[in-house]
Amino acid sequence: MRRAMMIAAAACAVLVVGRAAPALAGYGAFAVNPTTSKYGLTWDKRTLREAEDQAMKDCGGSGCKIMFRTRGGQCTAIAKAQDSDKIGAAFRGSRDAASLASVEDCQKQTKGQCKVAITQCNH
Repeated sequence: MRRAMMIAAAACAVLVVGRAAPALAGYGAFAVNPTTSKYGLTWDKRTLREAEDQAMKDCGGSGCKIMFRTRGGQCTAIAKAQDSDKIGAAFRGSRDAASLASVEDCQKQTKGQCKVAITQCNH
């Protein structure tokens, strides 16, 4: 009898914790206007459409283009040139890898130094 009560209590606890936990989000997008270097970056959105819409809105809409989309477990980094408005962006499986790739992308566009400005990961 005691064992049955313990199992029932454990099952209830699992149900309560499962209900209280938020649904994992995992979509992101990066949009950029190549003329102005304005950009929009999203992460942990519930749907890919929501991620794209918000990235376009943050970028400013007109002239902006979605450059890439991300899913759960992927990280995005943006690097900015210190002497110009050039940026680089990349996504990879870890923050460090995304950061390095974004600096490399930025360096292709400028002779100046590039520095990581932001990194974010989807859950």
